[in-house]
Amino acid sequence: MKLSDVAKRVGVSPITISRALRNPEIVSEDLREVILRTVDEMGYIPNLAARALAGRHNGTVGVITPALHRPAFAGLMIGIEDRLRATEFGVQYSNTLHHADREAGQLKSFLMQKPAGVIIAGAESYDDLLPLIENAACPIAHITDLSQEPERLVVGLDHHAAGAEPTRFLLSRGYQRIGFIGGSMDIRSRRRREGYEAAMREAGRFDPDLAIGADAPGTTGLGRELLTRLLARVPDVDAVFAQNDELALGVLIECGVRGIRVPEDFGICGFNDLEFSAFTEPSLTTVHIPRYDIGYRVADMLLRAVRDEPPGEDKVDCGFSIIPRGSTR
Repeated sequence: MKLSDVAKRVGVSPITISRALRNPEIVSEDLREVILRTVDEMGYIPNLAARALAGRHNGTVGVITPALHRPAFAGLMIGIEDRLRATEFGVQYSNTLHHADREAGQLKSFLMQKPAGVIIAGAESYDDLLPLIENAACPIAHITDLSQEPERLVVGLDHHAAGAEPTRFLLSRGYQRIGFIGGSMDIRSRRRREGYEAAMREAGRFDPDLAIGADAPGTTGLGRELLTRLLARVPDVDAVFAQNDELALGVLIECGVRGIRVPEDFGICGFNDLEFSAFTEPSLTTVHIPRYDIGYRVADMLLRAVRDEPPGEDKVDCGFSIIPRGSTR
């Protein structure tokens, strides 16, 4: 099946078909609908490699993430795709599974395909990435902790503050022996732990025994295990700030098994504000991250760069908010 076959069926030139597929906004709506319907009926699949050879790029946006498999990434993904859906660009994902040594290799792989642009969503380190970014033939946008190196085409938040503020919130509700639990510690999690420690020191409450973790995914089961270990180490712990909502759910379940009253005797704060956090009993206090907005804005920023339009802002702090619910006083 060739482009010329589609053109013959529609009764237009091959270049018109090509334009409708690459830049649909420059073709009239009626003609565009006829072309797209014919493409579907005939089963024509555009040759992206040929497009890349013939033009500046292959019409795709690459997205590199460490956590495509984690629920928290879904909001980012929907935001990215919603922004790009009405454009000529498709999306291709690459998942590093939190292996920092794979980041540069996956970026190289994308760049070899001549993408329209790349979004790096949560790189662990930019040491090996920066030389590739500086020499890339396409724009590269970033979702980062705002302490990281990129200064252009960046959307993110300050994870240090996102660790300190929930800790201060728990202190303000009368909890004093506040623990921190976490799974595998990427740069964002480490920054939140640093923020937690800073807030505890500020309050004169810091105790290194109150922070506990494991080199494992932050699951509900791990939350139960870590609370068990924390209670054995520090029996008078009276609250926990968890690295994510799944861990917080595990803490809540373990408290129920042990007969620990939440929130009267024990406070719990999660992170991410996943949907289930509002429907547990009691519901989980958590930190809301505007994941959809982050994804939408980074895709918009990249799209503007691809089209040589002004970016608006080079670096955007999307912030966070604490959602008080039933798991805290």
